[in-house]
Amino acid sequence: MSAVADAIKKVATGPHLSKDLSLEESREAMLEILSGEVDPVRMAVMLIALRMKRETDEENLGLLLAIQEKTGQHALEVDNVMLLSDPFNGFSRHCPIAAFLPAVMAACGLPTLSQGVYQMAPKFGVTHAQVLEAAGVNIQLTVAEAAEQLNTTDIGWAYLDQAITTPSLFALQDLRRLMIKRPSLATLEKLVMPVKAKKTHLQIGFVHKAYPPVLAYLAKQSGFDSALIVRGLEGGIVPTLRETSDNFLLIDGALKPCSLDPQAFGVDQQTRGVMPDLDQLTAAESAQRGVAALQGEKGVAYDLLVYGAAMALWHCGLVSDQNKAGDLVRKSLDSGDAFAAFEKGRTK
Repeated sequence: MSAVADAIKKVATGPHLSKDLSLEESREAMLEILSGEVDPVRMAVMLIALRMKRETDEENLGLLLAIQEKTGQHALEVDNVMLLSDPFNGFSRHCPIAAFLPAVMAACGLPTLSQGVYQMAPKFGVTHAQVLEAAGVNIQLTVAEAAEQLNTTDIGWAYLDQAITTPSLFALQDLRRLMIKRPSLATLEKLVMPVKAKKTHLQIGFVHKAYPPVLAYLAKQSGFDSALIVRGLEGGIVPTLRETSDNFLLIDGALKPCSLDPQAFGVDQQTRGVMPDLDQLTAAESAQRGVAALQGEKGVAYDLLVYGAAMALWHCGLVSDQNKAGDLVRKSLDSGDAFAAFEKGRTK
């Protein structure tokens, strides 16, 4: 009997008889799925049954460890690296300007990696990959190439696509589209760590109130040194620009509430995020507005870059004062340093 078949027998027997998987049972079943040798019906049954039962922390961690095992991990030479985890299925209401945050953070001394996919069901929103491609960025870097950019002082940022980092997980795209409802993989893939520095930090978004403890547990167990868990727009990594948001900070292994006020970072806006000028959100418009903000053009996109990057610098402890963190980011944008870092990474 296969690990997936054994898992189905435990988790898909109804509301009163279903049992939880151990961490190792979950890991073995996911490794079997990622081998590409499991019938798609069985894959879908297991993933949906887990969702309906509600995954335990151990089950989620087992799945994540299997994905990480298939991904591998590249050791970096830098002291700190930030991993940004915006939703892989993209945005439908707000321009994903956060696609340009890695270059800004790098210009401020924090090497930063974002990762994702080109498009993802069921939302099929505008993704980082689409926006960066529209801005002329190579979105097909290998992990080694991304690591080289992260290790290079005057670049310090990169984007990695799941199709390259974890092709066996990417191969489940069609199955996930047919499943309609998102499995826990939609959360777990945002916690994969393809690179690791002396200290590795995470900035990740959430929508549902039950998720911060889940994300904190997984981040801690998978080796992140800190995590800022953000109640962001559309589940993204930057919260509303016009009011205080209720977020969570994982630091020294403990999760604590973390209210963030944009005005404490010097951001004063009357809108929540970057709304598209056109009727339909496009990658081209998002790229144009993001590049303009990188070049120092003031406005909502500029303020989003300031807020998102300053939050990261503060949460990592690189800048202890929130207002000073905002000032440092504004200086990198106004001086052209952030755009220079972007250009060097874009054309590498």
